[in-house]
Parts: sequence; C-alpha cells; structure tokens
Amino acid sequence: MNVTIYRGTKEIGGTLIEVCSSSTRILIDAGYPLFLNNEPITDDVAKRSYSELLALGVLPDIKGLYAWDWKGFDAIVISHAHIDHYGLLKYIHPSIPVYLSAGTETLIRVSQLFKICEKFTLNMRRFTMYEPFEIGEFSIRPFLMDHSAFDAAAFEISDKEKTIIYTGDFRGHGRKAVCLDRFIDKAKKGACALLTEGTMFGRQDEEVMTEQELEERLISKIKDFKGPVLFQSSSQNIDRLVSFYRTAVKLDRIFVVDVYTANVLYELRQLGNNHLPYPSGDYPNIKVFYPYRLTQMIFNEIGEEYAKRFSPFYISKNNLKAKQSNVVMTCRPSMRTDIEIAGLQNGLFVYSLWSGYRDNKHQKEFENYLNRSGFIIDVLHTSGHATPSEILRIITELEPKQVIPIHTMVPDAFIGFTENVVLKEDGKTFSL
Repeated sequence: MNVTIYRGTKEIGGTLIEVCSSSTRILIDAGYPLFLNNEPITDDVAKRSYSELLALGVLPDIKGLYAWDWKGFDAIVISHAHIDHYGLLKYIHPSIPVYLSAGTETLIRVSQLFKICEKFTLNMRRFTMYEPFEIGEFSIRPFLMDHSAFDAAAFEISDKEKTIIYTGDFRGHGRKAVCLDRFIDKAKKGACALLTEGTMFGRQDEEVMTEQELEERLISKIKDFKGPVLFQSSSQNIDRLVSFYRTAVKLDRIFVVDVYTANVLYELRQLGNNHLPYPSGDYPNIKVFYPYRLTQMIFNEIGEEYAKRFSPFYISKNNLKAKQSNVVMTCRPSMRTDIEIAGLQNGLFVYSLWSGYRDNKHQKEFENYLNRSGFIIDVLHTSGHATPSEILRIITELEPKQVIPIHTMVPDAFIGFTENVVLKEDGKTFSL
C-alpha cells in the first residue's frame, strides 16, 4: 500500500490523499486550499484557468485526476461537505466515481443550487456509515464522526494485508460526541498508520466548550435581554443551528431563519435519518425570513418552489419589526439592508464562527453598522475540530503503528506529544 499526501502535511485545508495498491488507485478528499503562499486564499483565484491553478499549486499536479487528463483513478472518497475537502471536484475527470454520505451529497447539492459553489456533474455514489464498501482491492469502512459538518466521516481503508485510518475532521465535544466513542470502539486497533487532523494544535489559546455548554451560555446571555437577538453562524453548521433553536424554544422566542437556511434544514430532514427542526407545522416557533436579494435570485435563477415551500411560515419585515424583542434570528453581512428596513435595533448580535473570519472587510462593515444601530456585539463559538486531548485519546486507544499528522499548520507539535509520530512531506509517496 502506497500513500501520497498531496496537500495537508503542513497546512489546514485543501486535503488530498492518494492511496494505491498494485491495481487500485483512490483519492481521499479533493479539497480546495484555504491558503496560498501562506496567506488566506482570495476569491478571485478560483476564476483563473486550470493551467494557472496548476502553476500556482492550487491544483496539485496529479496525473489521471482531472477532466482534461486520462482517467487514472478508480474512485474519489469524500469525508464531508466543507469546501477544503471537496472543492476540487469540479475539476475531476467525470468518469471517476465519487463516494460520499447522503448528508454530504445533499449539502453539496444545496450549495450548488444556491451558487455557493460551482455546479459540476459527477457519478455520485452514496455510502452508508459503518457499512464497508469495495473499490478494487480496497475495503473502505466509513464511520460517522462528530464535526461541524453534518454527516462527516472517518475511513478505515484496508487491502488484504495493510490498514490505514483517516480521521477526517472530527471532534468530541459536539452534539454527536458519542460518535467518537463508537469510532474508537469499532475501528481497527494497531493499524499500520493513523492519519489524524491536528487543526487545534495551532489554536491552543482558543476556548473549547461543548455544544451543550454553549447552549447554556446562550440561555444565560439572552434570558433577561429585552431586544432582538441576531446570530451569525454557518447555515450548514447544524449543531450550532440546533443550539440557537433550542435556546429560542426554552426562552419562548421565535426562531427566524433566512430562506437559504430553511432549505438546508428542509433538505437534510428529507433524508429521513434525523430529527432536525425545520420550518413546518411540527415546529410552530420557526419562521422564515426572505432577504430581498436572495429571494430575487431564487425566483429568477434557482426555482420558485425553493421559496414557496415555506410560504406558510413566512415572517414579513413589518411583522419582524413588531415582534423583534422576541426573536432569535440568523443573519449574515449580505442581509444588512433587510435588517435596516425591518428596523431591528438595540439588540444583541452573537458572532458564532471562527474569529479569523472577522477580519473580512464586509464583516467589519456589517458589525460596525450593527454597533451604530445599538446592538451589543458578542462572540460565542466552539471549534468543529478535535482538541489535543481528543486526538491523544484516539491515538492511545487505537494504538496505530504510525501517527501521521495532517490538516495542521504545526505538525512538529505532535513530536513529544505521542510516540510513533512520523512527519511526511506534501507530494512524497511513502509505503506501508
């Protein structure tokens, strides 16, 4: 078994891992990078030609992977629906099948629909968590993991002689923390190698709390507050949406989501394998707000059914203004004009994303506007990634022969943290 980490041995995001045998070649994740030349990658880079992207290293030079090349891979396997793990799929050779979970496929489809990522047509094949599937000589067993992406997976990859385990992105302090227990219990002990994420090794000054603790802090902040509560989180961070939803229910407030977030919750609920709250008669305190520009895009470019399906749960700007002291509502910078027209003011704004995103120009302008409108600005977030202690637990209990750090800016931090650490280089193949 040969392994090549094309990107990730010294950076977070943009993960691509090739695993091959004598007759089978697969790629685990096809991530778009978060950084270029050690700086956050800018939006304009994605608009460049594929030849430029190859020259920049955004597209690693991997023979047989891309649409303009020959088909050299038997499959691609995607761990979860974050762009730094699937964002290169639009460049992939269309004859290569892509394996992913039902939740991951749904989130990618919704992202394409709402133009968050570009559309691409590939041969998508769903796997079921914990059920092994075969690709050539490899047997791959997916494990449901606790992460800020819904339906995220880790993988145990085996041929007849060797086994490697890839954690994907994970944590043990979310609403699915039991998944980490199950993974440790069921995954193979003594695997040849464990490829584990190490995002938080570069952020050890960040406070980490459980989602339940975050919910309790929200309740404490909001329970005696008299004005509107706006919060900004990823619309695809389902755990976080549930934390704010539960807070609203417990405080007898109206939970208001924009029409994009409503579609995310609706589409995931239709999978039938969860009990997510979504705008419907079963959840009477959930209302749907229609931001002007987003609603225009839905009617003109996406399909009016994605707006009309929530008509019974619509809350108008006038109604929102009248009831503003009793709402907990999703928001984002693009909704500034809508918030202004609705007359929301003298409220609480809770930022619930990684703090690094606050350096964005549009984010700063949005928060400055809210501040001028009388909003108190607060930050309450917990990471979607594993703490060092959670990583150490996996290493200790799975007892791999090698520990290979990935998805980390500081792989050297693993040295001395645990035994059997082997640091690798991007693009250099190693054998197991």
